[in-house]
Amino acid sequence: MEVKIDIGKLSENITLKSIENVTYTQIPEEELRKYFSFLKENSLINADNFDDSVWLIYNENKDREIIFKFDLEMYQELNKALKGYILLKRMTGTAITTCQSILMTLKRVILKTSKFEDLKELEIFLVSQTPIVGFNTAGIIRLFLTFYEHPLSSEIIDICNSIKAPEKKNRELPYFPDVIAFDEIVEEFFSSFKSEEYFRFYPILIWWKLTNVLPMRIIEVLKLKKNCIDKKKDGTFWIILPREKKKANSPFKLDITDTVQINKETYEIILCYINFIDNNKVETEYLFPYDLYVKFLPNPKGSSGQRKGKKNRLIDKYIQRILDDFYSHVIQNESLEKINLGDTRHFAIMNMFLQGFNMLSIARMAGHDNLEMQFNYYSHIDHYVQSQVYLLAQKKLELNIENKIGKTINNTSRYLYDKGLIYEDIELEKLRKVDFGYCSNLDFPKDCVGECKVCQPFYIFKPAVNDLEEGLKWLTDYSQSIQRNIQEVTEMMFSLSKNMFYDLQNRKYQESGQTKLNSASSQLTRLMDQRSTVEAWIRRYQDE
Repeated sequence: MEVKIDIGKLSENITLKSIENVTYTQIPEEELRKYFSFLKENSLINADNFDDSVWLIYNENKDREIIFKFDLEMYQELNKALKGYILLKRMTGTAITTCQSILMTLKRVILKTSKFEDLKELEIFLVSQTPIVGFNTAGIIRLFLTFYEHPLSSEIIDICNSIKAPEKKNRELPYFPDVIAFDEIVEEFFSSFKSEEYFRFYPILIWWKLTNVLPMRIIEVLKLKKNCIDKKKDGTFWIILPREKKKANSPFKLDITDTVQINKETYEIILCYINFIDNNKVETEYLFPYDLYVKFLPNPKGSSGQRKGKKNRLIDKYIQRILDDFYSHVIQNESLEKINLGDTRHFAIMNMFLQGFNMLSIARMAGHDNLEMQFNYYSHIDHYVQSQVYLLAQKKLELNIENKIGKTINNTSRYLYDKGLIYEDIELEKLRKVDFGYCSNLDFPKDCVGECKVCQPFYIFKPAVNDLEEGLKWLTDYSQSIQRNIQEVTEMMFSLSKNMFYDLQNRKYQESGQTKLNSASSQLTRLMDQRSTVEAWIRRYQDE
């Protein structure tokens, strides 16, 4: 097991040396006890001494202590080896939840295989798991055997190597029309009277507005401080984001801050919640305090699993409960596919890509360790672009109607009204006839874009009844042609961003490459706008 520990800068009195390729037989027990004492003195572990069978390690993200049980009493040597292994894992910066998962996996395998001696049982056990669990378990065993020198290590590793990696599948994002429906419901609900229910679900509004633009992890959202926003003298609005430092070789990882500009709407949404916290006299340094969350629970004291941690803030399972309650109490539509809290991070990264941000800029904003981590997100880009076109087309349909009859029309009646009633025949007689419709540009050819199908706001698709089918095919063929162009541009953008020169050490990128990326992004925006215009006409007449 390769171990690299350097925490000398964090303590003037204690310096732990860097060790490489450590095995259980090589490292003195006195050294392990020294590491244990160091963690205990710095409040990173809660136990009387190294020999205790239960260690408690505080997890800041979960805001609670994680229990580590070393209770393999029948295998004392292995039990002590597990203590040393987990201790070194933690000292080298392995996440607490990962350490707990490693311990539980190894304990289970040890008991199943009589301390790794029953090789047949080991093989049966690994094969009986799901492909991903079996593969991950085999990897955990292999790494443990680089630390613990088992007499049958070679045979055990051969068995583990026989467990092949499962086919990697990209994460599926929710059906985008359901995402649009969710967005519309959020907008409608939070434009209503500010009742108690309104503030009960307010964290969902902040999460939705913020993380669709900024690619934040949910834990970063929950760690937002109450004083995270600021209005500058120049009238701009800013937010301070907590960023987790990913690369570290010790458990003393510190949150690093990142100050990002936001729009006025987001600033005012967050400010409203800060004022609500103050009005309720909740003492907290966090934007999402537990005390405010529990105030809205139907039965706070009797609710299973509700527990206030050391810090007065929400953890992931509590905001998940708020989202679940929003679906059940507000949306009340089981046919809608539910959005996961992490989905918006994907939306934000894809949206940044479409706006022409290069991979380095996105990586810095998203907190990625390397540029390649973004590749998985781009596998959804075609679907995302088509969904954005769908949304634009929907908005153009609604805007077209609102311009004629005002914004008071409801969702049901707006489509009924749109069925051929916007432009009366008597109005059309005054306009110039063009392919399958009319041109309302009274100053033609001034402002003519040359292509009627995508001309806004002058083109009116209004074919004769016997020409409707041909006219719709005319629009559909053109829409598909634009879609092919969109795919070509997105592929070009990916290639430009991927092959651009990056100076990672100084966080700089190639200016000429960024200029090309900006140009491609502008072209993509035009194409998406054109296709949405065509799709709006198609949808209007297909709905009749």
